Amino acid sequence: MRAVALLVLLLISPTLFAEIYSWRDSDGGMHYSDIPPIGQVNTSKIETEATNPGDIERARRDLANREMEFRKRQQQAAEAAAKDDKDKAETAERLRNCDKARSYLRALESGVRISRTDEKGERVFLDDQARQQETAAAGREVESWCK
Repeated sequence: MRAVALLVLLLISPTLFAEIYSWRDSDGGMHYSDIPPIGQVNTSKIETEATNPGDIERARRDLANREMEFRKRQQQAAEAAAKDDKDKAETAERLRNCDKARSYLRALESGVRISRTDEKGERVFLDDQARQQETAAAGREVESWCK
């Protein structure tokens, strides 16, 4: 029983006897810390009252809640960044596909001879009907990708 009481006192004692220091920096800003600043002349020690274990437990819960909220905000920021990256990648892909579709449509409309490779591996040129079909399909692709 004495060992348990000693352990409880050791765990509580750092918070009971904490010293808080305050000082003003060269810009006039006020600072507070449990460690005295090095080289500061105008340091003052703030007297603290001993706290009861209920206050310590409440402070721990508050700290845990703030930590949980902080982690939640970090996760939300990471998710937003990932979504932004995904949106940028999709936009870049859409622009590449738009450029390809426009280029192919221009080639079809220019009248240059366009060939395909058939299932035998032979080169076959598009006739007028196939060119019209390809032009219509390329136009739909441009409309689809270049919104």
